Amino acid sequence: MAVLAAGVFVLSPGDADATAPARGDFDGDGTSDLVYRNVAGQLYVNTGAAETMALDTDVAKVKDVLTPGDLDSDGVQDVLTLSPTGVLSFHSGVYARTPGGLGSYRTVASGWQIYNKVLAPGDLNGDGKADLLARTPAGTLYYYPGKGTGAFGSRVTVGTGWQQYDELIGAGDLNGDGVGDVLARTPAGVLYRYTGKKGGTFNARVKDAKTDWASYSQIIGGGDWDGNGRTDLLARDFAGQLWFYAGTGTGTFGTKAARSKGWGKVTQFAGAGNNPHYGKYGALARTSAGAVYSYQVTGTGTLTSRLLVGTSWPAATTRLSYAVSLRQNGLADLVVHSVSTGKLTNPAYYALSDPTLATGSTSYNRIVGPGDVTGDGKGDLLAVTTSGILYLYPGDGTGTSVASRVKISTGWQGYNTLVGAGDFTGDGRPDLLARDTSGTLWRYAGTGSAAAPFSARVKVGTGWQTYKKVFSPGDANGDGKADLMATTSAGALYFYAGTGTGGFTARVSKASSGWGSWTDLL
Repeated sequence: MAVLAAGVFVLSPGDADATAPARGDFDGDGTSDLVYRNVAGQLYVNTGAAETMALDTDVAKVKDVLTPGDLDSDGVQDVLTLSPTGVLSFHSGVYARTPGGLGSYRTVASGWQIYNKVLAPGDLNGDGKADLLARTPAGTLYYYPGKGTGAFGSRVTVGTGWQQYDELIGAGDLNGDGVGDVLARTPAGVLYRYTGKKGGTFNARVKDAKTDWASYSQIIGGGDWDGNGRTDLLARDFAGQLWFYAGTGTGTFGTKAARSKGWGKVTQFAGAGNNPHYGKYGALARTSAGAVYSYQVTGTGTLTSRLLVGTSWPAATTRLSYAVSLRQNGLADLVVHSVSTGKLTNPAYYALSDPTLATGSTSYNRIVGPGDVTGDGKGDLLAVTTSGILYLYPGDGTGTSVASRVKISTGWQGYNTLVGAGDFTGDGRPDLLARDTSGTLWRYAGTGSAAAPFSARVKVGTGWQTYKKVFSPGDANGDGKADLMATTSAGALYFYAGTGTGGFTARVSKASSGWGSWTDLL
C-alpha cells in the first residue's frame, strides 16, 4: 500500500494476492469493495476493514460508474465511468501508482447518453470476457460483447419492454452456470431474476419470494462481499442503512443482515440498478433583501443546515434559477436574470466576472433549468415570458454560454410555478412540473427531442394552492428519482418522494415552522 502526495491511497498490482480477486476487489483481500459517488460528485472506494479512499479528486463529471471486474486480463480490477454527455471511459490500473487515483484511462465509446441505464452483468456469451447491457428510455435492451481489452463490440438487441423496471442490476453469475444474470425491480417493489443464456439473451424471469425490495433506494449487485465465491447483494434503505443478502449459488439469497449506517449522502453506488440522477442535489433559498442560502440533500429526504452563498441578489432587481448543472461537473448552477436588462448570468461559475449566458429578455418572468431536455447530455435552460411563450436555451456544457433561444410553445401564462430538477417519470429524461392558478399540478414529460422537448401535459393532482412554494432539490432520498418539497405560509415544510412513474408518495412533514419567510425556494 502506498500514499500519493494528494492523500490518495493506492495499491500496486504486485501487492495483490495471487488468487483471482472477487469482482470489484481492489485491495486484494478476497471480498468486493464499494465504489460510489458522493453529493459533490467525487468518487471513493470503501474496502470494508480499511479506510475509505478517494479514487480521484476531480471526477465530478462522472454520471455513473461500473466495476465490471478485470476487463483487459492484466490481473487488476478495472473501472468504467459514464459521463453525462455519453462518453464511456475505461480505467485500468485503478490502484496503480498514477496521479489522480483512476489510473490510465481511455475513451472506449461515445454517444451513450441515449441510454438511461448501463449495467455490467458479467460474461454473457461464455468467452470469459465481461460484457455490458444498456437500456434506452423506450425499454430496448442492448448487449455489448466485451473484447477483453476494455473495449466492446457492436451492440445487439436482446429485448424490449425493460422500461417497466426502476432498478436494473447487473448481478453477476447468481446460479453458478458461468453466465451473467440480471435482477430487475418494478416501481411496486417486485424483484425478478433473469438468468443468462450464452449469447446475451435470458431465460424467462422468475419472481423473487422476498417482499421487502421496495424499501430500498438502491440495490447493488455483482459483488462477493463475504468472500465465499458466491455473488451477493447489497441494498441501501431510505434511512441510509446498508443491508447484506448472501448469495446461495442457486439464484436466490439468504436472510438479510444489517451492515453499516450513514450511507445516505452516497448519490450513486457502482453496480446499483437505479437510473443515475445527475446535476442537482439541493436547494437555494432567498430573502427579499437578496441573501441567498444553500441547502444540501442528506439522501434521506431531508436537507442539511443552510449555508450563506451571497447577499447581492435582491428580489426587486433579479430573478433566480437553481439549474441542473450547465457545466460538466455535476454541480447545480445559480442563474441570475436581470429584471432591468434581461441578461442571464451564471455567478456560480466562480469566474473573475459573472459570465453572460445570454442577452435574454426583460419579458421573462420565470427561468428554470430542469437538466438535459435536448438529449445531448448537456444541461439546458427554459424561460417563460409574461405573455406565456416558452423558450429553450440549449446548453453547450461550459456554463459560460448557451445557444440562441428557440420558441417551444405558448400558453404558459396560466402557471404561477414551474419546477424541474430531473426525472419524475422513470425514463431518465428530465421533466417539467407546472402549477396553475387554481392549484392543479401538471406534468410535462421530457421527450429528449430538441424540436419538441415535452409531451402533452398530464394532471398530477389538485389542491397544491395550499402551498406558498413548491420546489425540487433533485433526488433527495437517493433512489435516482427527482422529488418535490413544498412550504406553507405558516412555515411548514413537506417532502414528496417521486415514484418514478410521474407521481409522488404521500407527503411527509419535515419541519413545522421556519420556512414561510423565504421569497424564493429553488
